[in-house]
Amino acid sequence: MREVRHLSADIDHWLEEAVRAKQQLDAERWRAQLRPRTMRRFADRAKRLTWSRALLKLVVQELFPDDLFSELVGSLDRVAPRQWPRVLAIAIALRHSWRRDGLARVARRLRVSLGTAPSHDHSSSRPRPSRTRFSGSPRSRQGFPLRSNPLRGSRP
Repeated sequence: MREVRHLSADIDHWLEEAVRAKQQLDAERWRAQLRPRTMRRFADRAKRLTWSRALLKLVVQELFPDDLFSELVGSLDRVAPRQWPRVLAIAIALRHSWRRDGLARVARRLRVSLGTAPSHDHSSSRPRPSRTRFSGSPRSRQGFPLRSNPLRGSRP
């Protein structure tokens, strides 16, 4: 009985090796012969291809965007075609944004500024240095300096 099990294990191993070898040969044949011919046919037929939502989705999918992409762009089904370059730029930028220099390189190539935009929320921003009061000054800030207020006239 022990011998039968041993032969069965040998046959299983041999069959697995044969399947693996056939898969290897099929893959090599695909890469060396079939793939180049098939890709030439694809390239020839893709000459008439135009931008489509399906192509946009495929390119974005190939870039493997994270959840931040959905937050920045929303649903690709709702993006207007004129926004597709922006969407692709965001997906590419996300792909390269895991390091600051990677994002900077993409932004530079696409001529997109990474400089900080002025904040419209003045509650969190600090006042300009020219508008701050001197320490201990009893006067509050005024709209015009005392000597140049056009409403009061000039002082002697």
